[in-house]
Amino acid sequence: MAKLLAALLLMMVAIGPACAVAPINRADTNAALERYRAEFAKTRGAGTLSTADRNYVLFADALRRVLTEHVKTYDPQVLVDKALVGLAKKKTDNPRATDRALTEAALDSMLGTLDPYSSFLDAERYRYLREQTQGEFGGLGIEVTMDEASGLIRVVSPIDGSPAARAGLRSGDLIAKIDEVAVKGLNLQDAVARMRGPVGSAVALTLRRPPATEPTTRVSLTRAIVKIHPVRYRLEGDVAYVRIATFNQQTTSALESAVEDMRRQAGGRLSGAVIDLRNNPGGLLDQAVSVADRFLEAVDIVSVRGRDPDEARSFHGTSGDLLPGLPIVLLINSGSASASEIVAGAMQDHGRALLFGTRSYGKGSVQTISSLSTDTGIRLTTARYFRPSGALVDCFGVSPNVEVKPANGNAEETHPDPATCDPHAPPPPPPRVWRMDDMCPDVANSTPKPDADRPLECAVAAIRTRLTGTLAGR
Repeated sequence: MAKLLAALLLMMVAIGPACAVAPINRADTNAALERYRAEFAKTRGAGTLSTADRNYVLFADALRRVLTEHVKTYDPQVLVDKALVGLAKKKTDNPRATDRALTEAALDSMLGTLDPYSSFLDAERYRYLREQTQGEFGGLGIEVTMDEASGLIRVVSPIDGSPAARAGLRSGDLIAKIDEVAVKGLNLQDAVARMRGPVGSAVALTLRRPPATEPTTRVSLTRAIVKIHPVRYRLEGDVAYVRIATFNQQTTSALESAVEDMRRQAGGRLSGAVIDLRNNPGGLLDQAVSVADRFLEAVDIVSVRGRDPDEARSFHGTSGDLLPGLPIVLLINSGSASASEIVAGAMQDHGRALLFGTRSYGKGSVQTISSLSTDTGIRLTTARYFRPSGALVDCFGVSPNVEVKPANGNAEETHPDPATCDPHAPPPPPPRVWRMDDMCPDVANSTPKPDADRPLECAVAAIRTRLTGTLAGR
């Protein structure tokens, strides 16, 4: 079942111009564009569409980028077929739609069917994405996905400190209404657009909280400037706890400051660290590499491979470790995606950390964000990434060394549709595993409190009693 993640942070993004990686047949492309131009003119019912028309130029630019940059190859006529579906639907829904509205509908339809992560970015989405990667934006601070079984919007995770988090929204909540508008029947982008609005304005969400089968909760939220604090930290006795909520431009520097502050607080006597990547939906590629590098030596961290083998890139670490000689446990779950999986996969493959929790999401592709005009852009899946071991992350995710489920045991796991994966990719070799009884017997054998954080409790206990004095996994 396809899971389309609306939260833009889930994307492993590189913002900037993209370059063509493979030649295309110009004649085939021109024929497809001529067909689109003719069909567009018929749909709008007024004259011809000039090749100099800015809306035609916008569409032609997007089509050529898909043909040259997307990780998969496409027939240009098939892409035009997809565009015409959106074009016709827009005209049917709104017979007075402008040429710009028709063009954007065609782009939405064409790009939205390439894969779960590629899309056209209209002016609002383009601005929103840039604000998120810079660490501050206006909204509710909620990451959502379409729940295909119910037709509702499922909460993946509220961002730490956001209006959604303060209102008590939880991972797994289903949004049934936005104000008085039923979500069922809306597409994902329309639902997200309704949740956005001016800072200071209010919005009411009607929620269905599983296992309930009917909406039971209504919450009112006030939209605000959401300042994403990528790193939060505290000491658990002599164990450093670092929560990395996202990978934005401030993540690495915030991580370094956190470790130094806790080292001072502990008088230089830390026994290890827990890095919490649960429900971290991803972010910037360079920050994922940089964070992993802070704990690894001069080793491979990740390789990125696109359509053209000559364009493959490998990212390597440099000498130095923020916590030399100390064990590290990483916490992951099915909400850990993209950048989180780069860090988790690299540290597990090199034996620098043990992973506690449940299997990560399995989002192993790179999206390139580039502009189409001054206020619109395009997000294309241009490559996939591979762990140092050579394992593909797409759909497979990263499996923990120690499976530790939440205390309530009801958290639903979400993973991509296997159809989006490479059917010829071999599954990664299973990691070495331990039971909770091996690593944290006291935690495993105790009756958990409803609000207990069992993965964290197990990780701290393991560092103190099983891993102190050794490098985790070695």
